[in-house]
Amino acid sequence: MKRFRFDVIGISEERWTGKGETPSGDFIWSGEDTTHTRGVGMLLSAKAKKTLIGYNPISSRVITARFNAIPFKLTVIHVYVPTSASSDDDIEIFYDSIEHALTQTPKKDIIIVTGDWNAKIGSDNTHW
Repeated sequence: MKRFRFDVIGISEERWTGKGETPSGDFIWSGEDTTHTRGVGMLLSAKAKKTLIGYNPISSRVITARFNAIPFKLTVIHVYVPTSASSDDDIEIFYDSIEHALTQTPKKDIIIVTGDWNAKIGSDNTHW
């Protein structure tokens, strides 16, 4: 992270259960309660750890972290979007989680959204 000057890296499909942070505080995550599937997290540099105000593990597909940046506060939302093959319920729950994340974010914060969008580009879908 230091070499590339990254302070926050979003991780998808981290597959850890539960929610929390490592003892050193350099990784925060939100996963399924019992199964090692899905999961999102953020890897934090030393600088990001110092400015971290708090984080919110919303679901196994959405996590937010708020930082005391200058001159504004910064909220990073990391997502792991369900594929188009997912059930309508899974997709609806995901969008409700995004809406919850945005309504919980103070209006004056700068918001950065990162994630695995499970997107496919182009019309050639013979190999999907």
